[in-house]
Amino acid sequence: MEQQLAQAQKKPNLLAFQVALLYSFYNLALVYLSEAMGMGGANYENVSVGMKILSTALTYVPFLAGIIYVQTKHRSELGGYITFGRAFSAGFKVAAYAGLFIALITALYYKVLSPGSMDAIIDAAIAKAGNNEQQVKGIEMMSKYMILFMVFGLAVTFTISGLIISLISAAIVKRENPNPFASHPSDQFEAN
Repeated sequence: MEQQLAQAQKKPNLLAFQVALLYSFYNLALVYLSEAMGMGGANYENVSVGMKILSTALTYVPFLAGIIYVQTKHRSELGGYITFGRAFSAGFKVAAYAGLFIALITALYYKVLSPGSMDAIIDAAIAKAGNNEQQVKGIEMMSKYMILFMVFGLAVTFTISGLIISLISAAIVKRENPNPFASHPSDQFEAN
């Protein structure tokens, strides 16, 4: 009973918010780093496979670590026990917040911080289309909405990948309380 009261009182919202915000700024730093290394959106096709794998690892390993950190920290706040649903919820909150923050920061990046980057992506797409006037016209029409598609895609990608990561990590992190009437793990021995 006391464990249920502790769960009702302690929520992972603030911690999930903080971790997601920190991760989104980390992601922005990765964008600047990739631009500095010549791996920006316009040049991504020319990047080696090894660098693409490294870029993906630098993106998703901290994301995974942030989700697991929030789940384990919340488990310790609850006295060392957490249900699968509670662990999943904590991890998914990180993913949802991160998707939202990354989308907002990406829009800020392409609209304010580096507007020339989006122009370079569009120019590279037009150059790739070559003499195909239909493709060029389509790219020019879509260029106005390219940022919206990119932002929406990032938000959905991080949220769905975080959902999958949260499901898997919640199964690993969960620890059911064998004595749900004990308020703290040390109280179990006194009850027996």
